[in-house]
Amino acid sequence: MALSQIRDREPHPESVTKLTLAQVTLEALLTPNCKAEDALRVARNERKEELDHDPLGSARGIVNGVRLSVTLWSFVTLVVLLTR
Repeated sequence: MALSQIRDREPHPESVTKLTLAQVTLEALLTPNCKAEDALRVARNERKEELDHDPLGSARGIVNGVRLSVTLWSFVTLVVLLTR
């Protein structure tokens, strides 16, 4: 193929502009905000420490189970009484 028949391989200026804008936008979206990330990490660590050092964790689970059971049986009783 002759050199005169090969198309111009240089990108058009407007496509370069759009590509650059897209790349900058993508980088801005993917770059984490350091302050927000640090605050989130601190909050996660604090929450993890709370869960790790909870001596009443099992008791709370039992109490929540009893509450759920009472709520469900109350609902069943209410439905039975209303359908009579």
